[in-house]
Amino acid sequence: MSAAAAGQEVAPAIVAVAEAEEWEVCACCGLREECTPAYAAGVRARYVGHWLCGLCGDAVGEEVAAGGGSVLEVEAAIAGHAAFCRALGGGTPAAAERLIAAVRRLLRNADAGAKQEDKAVVVVEFQEAAS
Repeated sequence: MSAAAAGQEVAPAIVAVAEAEEWEVCACCGLREECTPAYAAGVRARYVGHWLCGLCGDAVGEEVAAGGGSVLEVEAAIAGHAAFCRALGGGTPAAAERLIAAVRRLLRNADAGAKQEDKAVVVVEFQEAAS
């Protein structure tokens, strides 16, 4: 006997349609990230049409919060942070990979330092990768 014949309601099948993911490129550092169109639209709305990765978004957000948050301040903060990233050799996938590797080393050393009394000092240096 089926569930419907037994007097129980049968819930309609719920079909989850996965949003297609797309690749976005950070307007500051050039890091590529795969995200849903809805997420990308939210980021663009927050940063006056620019897509920023999480790290650059945090840096720009802090700068904007310190200044009051007008659209002109958002544009100026993005332009300033993009110039900072370019000065560090940003805007290329190799630069983004070096940044990720540096953060990974920083976190590993911080974790190791938490287990020891002596704290580690990490120096992060960006250099252009040999082609």
